[in-house]
Amino acid sequence: MKLHSLLALALSAAALNAESMPARLVGYWTIKRILPTSNVSCWDQKQAEALLGTRIEYRRGSMRWSDKEIPILTVITRSVTANEFIQEGGHPPPTFKELGIRTPSITEIDLQHDDADVTGASTEVPGDTILIAGPNRIVVTACGVYYEAVRAASAKAHH
Repeated sequence: MKLHSLLALALSAAALNAESMPARLVGYWTIKRILPTSNVSCWDQKQAEALLGTRIEYRRGSMRWSDKEIPILTVITRSVTANEFIQEGGHPPPTFKELGIRTPSITEIDLQHDDADVTGASTEVPGDTILIAGPNRIVVTACGVYYEAVRAASAKAHH
């Protein structure tokens, strides 16, 4: 019973620090390319390339990828430095330089949701962790593969 109480308390604390979907993220994004990194991935090249050209839509309370709606429970936004990113990353983690980020820190947005099987390869949802790399450029990850996504003009601009 204590474990459930601690978990509830932790979730409550996270909710207090949570924000709503940042306005600069809301809208449609197209995954344009795989960013070449030296970190370990759980996908092979064919699985990684399957996301190219797909769309992510971020909206208040949810995100949509590959025609699957994923309710967002919590949005956590923070500033992360290049060193923090490396310390917290995979083995080995990618560098800001590998991701095409030329600033000493960047905004990271973490979208918390229930596990979802949208790719058939993992319960990870592509685009649920976002690095704001510019006004119309974000970096998203899935299974250790990093992708560049760019803002799409509208829903009609679907590939």
